[in-house]
Amino acid sequence: MQLLNNLLDIKIMHKTEIHGHSVTYEDDNRSGYEYLSQKIQYKEAEIIFDYAKDHGSAEFETHDSKNYSLVHNHDGTYTIVKR
Repeated sequence: MQLLNNLLDIKIMHKTEIHGHSVTYEDDNRSGYEYLSQKIQYKEAEIIFDYAKDHGSAEFETHDSKNYSLVHNHDGTYTIVKR
């Protein structure tokens, strides 16, 4: 039973690019990915990416009031996580 529970807890990580930036996110953070890649203009997304690069992370809220952080990783990639 524990093995089944562990298998159900496995999260699928997606690797993609948003406006030329390498980004990873889990299935349950897809709304954050869609917001950065499709819902806001390129220049608005770039402000979030630049802030994350300069400060380690940038917080943002989607149009449906979900809260995320864009984390700048040591290897230059980014990860979208819920806050």
